[in-house]
Amino acid sequence: MNQSKSVMFASTFLIALLGACGGGGSGDSATSSGGDFITVGRIDGFGSVYVNGIRFDTSHTQYRVDDEQGYDDSSLAVGMKVRVEGSVNRDDMTGVADVITYDDDLEGPIDSGSLVKNSEVATFTILRMAVMVDANSTVFDDGASFEGLAEGQEIEVSGFFDGSQIVASRLELQNDNDSDYEIKGTVTSYDGSEITLVLQNGVVAGPYPISLNVDLDIPADPLGLFVELKLDSSGGPAEVVRIESDDIDLLDDDDEDVSLRGILSGDGNGGFSVNGVQIEISPVTRYEPDTLEGNLDAGMEVEVEGHMQGDILIAEKIEAEDGEIEIEARVSGVQSVDAKNGTVSLDLGNSQSLNIVTDNSTLFEDSSDFDQDDDGSFNLDELMDGDYVEVELKRMGDQYIAISIEREDESSATKVEAPIDAFSSQVSVTLVGAVFTVYEATEYKLDDDLTDADSFFSQLNIGERAKIKDRDGDASVEEIELER
Repeated sequence: MNQSKSVMFASTFLIALLGACGGGGSGDSATSSGGDFITVGRIDGFGSVYVNGIRFDTSHTQYRVDDEQGYDDSSLAVGMKVRVEGSVNRDDMTGVADVITYDDDLEGPIDSGSLVKNSEVATFTILRMAVMVDANSTVFDDGASFEGLAEGQEIEVSGFFDGSQIVASRLELQNDNDSDYEIKGTVTSYDGSEITLVLQNGVVAGPYPISLNVDLDIPADPLGLFVELKLDSSGGPAEVVRIESDDIDLLDDDDEDVSLRGILSGDGNGGFSVNGVQIEISPVTRYEPDTLEGNLDAGMEVEVEGHMQGDILIAEKIEAEDGEIEIEARVSGVQSVDAKNGTVSLDLGNSQSLNIVTDNSTLFEDSSDFDQDDDGSFNLDELMDGDYVEVELKRMGDQYIAISIEREDESSATKVEAPIDAFSSQVSVTLVGAVFTVYEATEYKLDDDLTDADSFFSQLNIGERAKIKDRDGDASVEEIELER
């Protein structure tokens, strides 16, 4: 796959939707399922608040932002990782937010000698904590930009820990007059005058000198406690001015109805964790799609639903968020290793193609007239250039993996349903790295209602899922639809 189509999966996980803050939302008529509901994820949009695919009414929400009281949605921004406490309606798409809590994960200067950057991805450390950002999917705000990243630049990071680094969902530039830094980790030594932490990436940070006027919110013996340090560098070398115990995962031990979105990482014992939360999987755990069962792997973006039992999340359902890509297109090339393993190229029009990797977990279905033995299946080496297929995909690393490929009867239409990579107002929309051009006759739909181009693009956000239809197969958009 060429570099223009290469997207780090972990950052894909972090769909960074552009947008600005809005006001509270209106109520919903759907009946509430009742009981407390907790979801942890990034903010995807406003007009109410969208988190993990749910639109939360914020008419009467309390806001806790960086340990301070907020008053409305303007306290928040797209890309922030938040905890929402409230209720969800029976449609599983709307709900009411009672409390929204946000606290950044890291704040400080990019360490000297740590910045490594290519055209799409940058990695660096802040106070020795590893961070990864993506040019396409991380939200940059308050003066921050991918191109402007530089060593010594002071930034604030919100994101998700993938087992080795924070995958940034949001990055903002600190004020030049802001001398406060923040870092989180587990206390390994403390004597009242100095403190040392081990960070989530296993690196030791410190010892940091403690100010005589330090604000303490920790027990007398904090060894082994996960804490947040606030550091002040205004007087020279940074010294600790506040120490407070912190929650590594934004979840409580007795949360009953939990939805957690993040990146799978190995827990060191053959199991998995998400954002530092250990996941317990059982024979009754449900998967979406079904093919995810037995194929979980570190680096996958997932949403886990279940309940907390102590510090373990008992998984009732695991959904692959990276599998939310569907494409109907004509095959432009096939390379088969055997009956299931190989690569399929899809023609997306205007000399653009997308390479799809198939493996032993890929489901091959045949509903076309080519199915001569009428068994409803086919082998990869039977797929031909020009065949029309419907493919469900997941994104992993810089590859697109086929969950299922269904061969269908002839059609000239190309259809793509995927998160938006980029867009140019009233000019084009980019999905799976391919640019699709809009024109005068393009139809625009928002929540099944026809709208005009101005209204459609004014509400568009990078990372939102869009559906496009190109009847002529030339990458010109006949219809584009956005469903919330």
